[in-house]
Amino acid sequence: METTINQITPDRKEATAISVMRCMLLTYAEEQRIPFEEAILSFSQSKTYEDLFDFDTEIWKEGPEYLRCLYDEELHGTVQALNA
Repeated sequence: METTINQITPDRKEATAISVMRCMLLTYAEEQRIPFEEAILSFSQSKTYEDLFDFDTEIWKEGPEYLRCLYDEELHGTVQALNA
């Protein structure tokens, strides 16, 4: 059975987004030498977080490195987040 993007349920998209976010934040917290809880609280208040869970952006399909790039760009003001 072939799976297409239209067959992926919102629950699966959310699970994938959470997995990508968790992987990214584990690395981010370690590199920043901050607790994971602090990293997730900060990230959850960002535009990148909103974009990740806006499934139309399809960020949930990308890996943690891409998510990190978007978050770093937002933090450093180098590029506007999606849908700004």
